[in-house]
Amino acid sequence: MKKVIIKFLEFVSKYKSYIIVVIIFIASGISLVMENSKNKNNITINDNEIVNKKGLIAVYITGEVNNPGVYYIDDGMRLNDIVELCGGFKDTADLSEVNLAEKLNDSDKIYIPKLVNESNEEIDLEENSNNDYGKININTADKFQLKELEGIGDTLADNIIKYRNKTKFKNIEDILNVEGIGQAKYEKIKEYICI
Repeated sequence: MKKVIIKFLEFVSKYKSYIIVVIIFIASGISLVMENSKNKNNITINDNEIVNKKGLIAVYITGEVNNPGVYYIDDGMRLNDIVELCGGFKDTADLSEVNLAEKLNDSDKIYIPKLVNESNEEIDLEENSNNDYGKININTADKFQLKELEGIGDTLADNIIKYRNKTKFKNIEDILNVEGIGQAKYEKIKEYICI
C-alpha cells in the first residue's frame, strides 16, 4: 500500500501542471452542463426571453376581452383568473357561453363569444349606443384594433391600454393624456375613435 501511495505522489508531482489543466477543464464542463440545464426551459420569442418555469402554463385568450393574448399562468388556475389578468370582459361578451370555473391547461385557446340577437347577428353595444358605427372605442378596443388607427403602433397601443386600465377615457380628447400622443396625432385619429 505504501508503494502505491509513493508512486501516486511521484506521478502527481511529475504531472502536476497537466493534472491542474484537466481539473479546470472538468470543472468548466460541469459548470456548462449545469448552466444549460437551468436554461433549457427558456424560450426566446421575438428576441424576448420567456422563462417557462416549472408549474407555469401558456394559455391564449381571445374574443370579447379587453386585452387578448397569450398569458403565462400558474398551473391549476381557472378561466375567471385569466379573465381578470386580461382586463375583464367587454360589454359585448356573451357570458352565458362561458364557464368561469373551467380549469385551464397548457396551450388552451379560449374564445369569448360576442352577444347575438334573436336573428343570430352579433350585437355591438358600443356601436349601437354611441352611433359611432365603424369607429374604434378607445375604452374597449384590443391592441390589434388600436393599431388600425393611423400612426398607432405597438408602443402607443400599449400606452393607451395602460392609461385606460388606470383611468377610463371620459371623452376622446383624453387620449391626449396618453404618453406619445400629441395634438398632431390626435388630429389624424379623432374622426376614427369613440368612447
